[in-house]
Amino acid sequence: ARVMPAPPPRGAAPWVSQWQREWLSASLGCAVADTLFNPLEVLKVRRQVAMGGAANGTSTVPSSTFALARTAITEKGVWRGLWHPGLEATVYRAFSYTGFRIGLYPSVRDAISASKLFGDGDTISAKVLAGAATGAVGSAVFNPIDVVRIRMQGGSPYTSTLGAFRDIVKKEGIAGLWRGYGVCMLRAATLSGAQLATYDTVKRKLKRSPDLQFKEGPFLHFTASLVSGIVAQTVTQPADTLKTLVMASSSKSHASGKGLTPPNAIAVATRLLQQNGPKALYRGFWPAAARQGPVMVIQMPLVEQFRKAMGLEYF
Repeated sequence: ARVMPAPPPRGAAPWVSQWQREWLSASLGCAVADTLFNPLEVLKVRRQVAMGGAANGTSTVPSSTFALARTAITEKGVWRGLWHPGLEATVYRAFSYTGFRIGLYPSVRDAISASKLFGDGDTISAKVLAGAATGAVGSAVFNPIDVVRIRMQGGSPYTSTLGAFRDIVKKEGIAGLWRGYGVCMLRAATLSGAQLATYDTVKRKLKRSPDLQFKEGPFLHFTASLVSGIVAQTVTQPADTLKTLVMASSSKSHASGKGLTPPNAIAVATRLLQQNGPKALYRGFWPAAARQGPVMVIQMPLVEQFRKAMGLEYF
C-alpha cells in the first residue's frame, strides 16, 4: 500500500493544506529550473516563429539555432537578448500552470489508482491519465500567461509583461488571451502525461531492480528526470510547434485590414505539412530537447526536495 503523506510540518499555518504544499513545492522547483534555461526556450520559440513566417513568405528561417543566438547576443547582449525576454511571464507560469500540473499529479494519480479505473495496482495508464489531466486543466486555466510568455520571447513590441496583457485585451479582446487554447491543452496533456508517467515509472523500476539497487535520493531523481525529459519532448514536439505558431499570431498580424482571423492549429499544421513536410513539426527540436532534458534534471530533483521539506512524501 502507498504510504500516506506526512502531516504538515510542526509550526505550519493551519490553512496550508496538502494540495497547497504540493502546488508550492512544485512551483518553487520549476521557477528555479525555468529561469536557468530560459535562453534555450527563447531560441526554440524564435526558431519556430521564424519557420511560421517563412511558410507565410514573410521571413526566412535562420540557418541554425546558433545563428539565432549569435544575432540576439550581437544586437542586445546575453541578458537582454536571450535571458530576459519573457522571463517574468516564465516565473508567473512556473507558479501557476507548471506548479499545478506537477504538484497535483501525485494526488490525482492516487485517486485514479484508488478508483480502480484501470484495474488493480499502479498502472502506466493511470499515470498517463493523471499527468494528462493536470496538464490539460492547468493549461486551459492559465492559457493567458502562456500567450504573453511566447509573444515576449518571440521578439514582441510589448514594453512589459503587464503591458502585454493590457495590449492584447485592448486589441484582440479577452479571447486573445485564450488564443490557441485547444492546441495548448493538447501539448500540455501530451507533455505532462509523457513526462510524469515516465518519471514515475522509471523511478519505481529503478528502485525495485535488485541489480541496480537505486535508493531514494538525488541520483535516482536525476536519472529518472533525464529519461522523462527526452521522452516527453519527443512526444510533444509537434504540438509544441503548433502551439507556438498559433499563440504567437495576433488578429492584427493576420488580418492585414481584410477582416481575416488568425489561423487555427489545423490550418497552421496543414500549411506546414504542405510546404515543408512532417519534419517542419519538429523544427526547434534540438534547442527544445537541450532545454527540456536539463530543465527536468534540475526541476524534478528540486521538486522532490521541496516536497520533503514541506512534509510531503516523494513522488
